[in-house]
Amino acid sequence: MNPSLHDNPVRVQIVEDESIVAHDLRQNLESMGYAVTGIAASEQQAVDLAERERPDLVLMDINLGRGGDGTRAASVITQRFQLPVIYLTAYAGEDILRKAIQAAPYGYVLKPFEPRELNATIRAALSRVEEEKKTRKAEKRFRLALDAAKLGVLEIERGEGQVALDGFLQSILQSPTQSFSVNRSDFLTHLEDPEIQERLQGMLASGDMVQICAAWRGEDQRRIWLEIHASYFPDEDKVIGILRDVTEKVEAEAHLRQASVVFESAGDGILILDQDQRVCMANKAFSKLTGWASQEVIGQRPDDFLHTAREGDRKTADEGARMEAPHIEVTCRRQDGSLFPAWENIAPVMNSAGHITHYVLTFCDITALRSAESRLSHIALHDALTGLGNRHQLDICLRHNISQASARGDNDHFALLFIDLDGFKTINDTLGHSIGDELLVEVTRRLKASLRQNDIAIRMGGDEFLVIADGLRTAEAAAPLCRKLLSAVAEPIATSIGQTVRITASIGIALFPEHADNADELIRAADTAMYEAKENGRNGHAVFSRNLANRALERMQLEQGLRNAIGLHELELQWQPVVDMRDGRIIGAEALLRWNHPVSGRVSPERFIPVAEETGMILDIGDWVLEQACRHAAAWVEEGLDFQRLAINVSAKQLQQEGFAERVLRSLLKHKLSPTMLEIEITESSLQRGELVQQSLHRLRAMGIQLALDDFGTGFSSLSMLKFLPLDRLKIDRSFIRDISSDPNDMAIARTIAAMASTLGLAVTAEGVETENQRSILLGLSVREAQGWLYYPAMPADKFAELLRGQKTA
Repeated sequence: MNPSLHDNPVRVQIVEDESIVAHDLRQNLESMGYAVTGIAASEQQAVDLAERERPDLVLMDINLGRGGDGTRAASVITQRFQLPVIYLTAYAGEDILRKAIQAAPYGYVLKPFEPRELNATIRAALSRVEEEKKTRKAEKRFRLALDAAKLGVLEIERGEGQVALDGFLQSILQSPTQSFSVNRSDFLTHLEDPEIQERLQGMLASGDMVQICAAWRGEDQRRIWLEIHASYFPDEDKVIGILRDVTEKVEAEAHLRQASVVFESAGDGILILDQDQRVCMANKAFSKLTGWASQEVIGQRPDDFLHTAREGDRKTADEGARMEAPHIEVTCRRQDGSLFPAWENIAPVMNSAGHITHYVLTFCDITALRSAESRLSHIALHDALTGLGNRHQLDICLRHNISQASARGDNDHFALLFIDLDGFKTINDTLGHSIGDELLVEVTRRLKASLRQNDIAIRMGGDEFLVIADGLRTAEAAAPLCRKLLSAVAEPIATSIGQTVRITASIGIALFPEHADNADELIRAADTAMYEAKENGRNGHAVFSRNLANRALERMQLEQGLRNAIGLHELELQWQPVVDMRDGRIIGAEALLRWNHPVSGRVSPERFIPVAEETGMILDIGDWVLEQACRHAAAWVEEGLDFQRLAINVSAKQLQQEGFAERVLRSLLKHKLSPTMLEIEITESSLQRGELVQQSLHRLRAMGIQLALDDFGTGFSSLSMLKFLPLDRLKIDRSFIRDISSDPNDMAIARTIAAMASTLGLAVTAEGVETENQRSILLGLSVREAQGWLYYPAMPADKFAELLRGQKTA
């Protein structure tokens, strides 16, 4: 019978350096039915031929000529190609056998060989190869099974300090290594539970079987969970078991326990629904929120008992918003039939194949949230003090009215009334903010009582109110309502401190769409008209016009330009000398502020000073004037010029500032000027600004600074105040000087002022002296000092310095 493998002749490679032996061997093999793949005579030829032909078996001569070593070639062929090798040798000494065995040969044939012996050896080797293949296949199948089940194998032998491990151990070792041993104590140390360590350690002695789940801490401190099943086998006297990584399972079970706690303890209602969206489970919060017991709703759809949406709406909610949006707001029904708003979410539960198995519906009662939102909305849209709408509501209402009016066409008009209380600040500052608040509340009550049903009242802030009066097409139509509001506001108001106060209002009227076609412009138009009403004497109303708009724009431009004037060096101080009319000698000067606008040219103080007062810019401008005046005066004093008095004008707002007097003194000390050189001029209107002004005046006078009352006789302050104010000088206004020679009244007023000043021990300066006749009359009244064009106009600082230098040399 011819030798074969899998119905194919056995293919044999011959490695023999003696050609006669090689050919004889070949002849014998072929006669026995083997197929010879080739003959090699050296190590390299043997390796190359084996790589090329891949025979079933190699017959290898151990001693190859010229130093060749068949054992080396056999080792390469065995390791690289996994081919069986049978050695041919004429010598069988121990040293040759020891050397040959390193290549794990499949047999030896001694030369000279017998064909039957050779055939038997080859057949035995091939049989061994087949058995090894079966073993490897079984082992591979076993390992694949372990890997598929993700199982590892452990083995503990008595007397051995090692634990043998095999199989799927990648999660433990974080590498695919198989079949290795570890120190037993090290292995047990990685198990976190000492009790489990003792059980595994004692299995050889007790013969127990263990089934445990244990926490394992790897070298990288990563924690995994191992499931270990092990038994003691007496016949083998060893412990054998399997282990696998069940971390995902343990963590999933932990998550399930946590989810169960969340499910039962959550404040939100939770329903677990099946694929048909029928209730499978309900948590306690669901019952608490709705009053339904969980048993009552099992098997029902939420739309059947919970949701109040109409039948036509349910499909939209289910198929649309619920599946696409993370949350939707719904209205839910309790068991008792009462309704409540809820925030609801429905999420699908997917299996590993990506198919929906269940739904989780969660919802929470947002009644408190909606109530809070309503309160916040009211707060956001209403004034806290009066309860009227605020700026935000004004914006909403105006835009709504404009939109409605635009949609309805030309027949729909409305008026916006801008109401500002006259003199409210004085009452608020004098009687206190609480009384001011009382006044605002009472005015609000009266406004609401005077308005028509569809009119809307708004408090803009402070003492400003607006009224949206629907259906008023003309200013004439709005006038009766304005008169009614003005009359209501003007009625006496009794306060909680027992004092009755009176207040009036000024109202500006703007019409939509005649005066503006959008909300912002309409408010500005009404505001502009209100200021016109104030300028017309207050306690009245005015209608917006384009002329008013132009004036408002001019004022705005004036205000904006003034804000930049200091930084752009547009402000300038000019000096008007004060002279002794007896000899014409300069004894001082008044610093006068001028604004040189780059486009408009010289801007009159009568235009920009009121704007500076109203906007508060007078404070910064006043500080600049004080600094510049002191700087100029210091330079003239240092030059040795004869300069006795420096006069600057100060507003009431400056005097009301905390620490104003101290700031003036610091500026004087900075420039090394004596306080007695400075004279501060105030107007009669400043004296009506309350206690703070008088306190500042007394502090200034205590520092040695002189005080002058400017434009005396033009105001309305009580003459008795002169007795209590620390004044040094009265200045007769130019309006009384202009016609002093022709108007007996002006003469009488000038004479009275001069006499009163003399009686009170006050000095007098006349303003606006332009003629010799005026000078003579004033000298006859014992008025010695004057300012005016008869002597000098206001002039720049350098020209004034030249006058002083000329006077010094005269």
